[in-house]
Amino acid sequence: MTPLDGIALFVSLATVRAGVYYAVVYGVVVAAATWIYRDACDREISYPWAWAAATLFLTIVPVLAYLYVRRGTASK
Repeated sequence: MTPLDGIALFVSLATVRAGVYYAVVYGVVVAAATWIYRDACDREISYPWAWAAATLFLTIVPVLAYLYVRRGTASK
């Protein structure tokens, strides 16, 4: 085993760890977008697909805006 083998192992583990991290973060964003879409449909809020798409692309800002908008509506 050469010293470079250890570096290659470290780099590959770091790459796998980063991939898992990004997969988890994107999974949470997709789950939030799905929840927002379903909740907006239940509350009959305009353009539920736009809220979900904005959540996918802009993450936290649309979530906070949606929580502000939805507080005045009742669920069916």
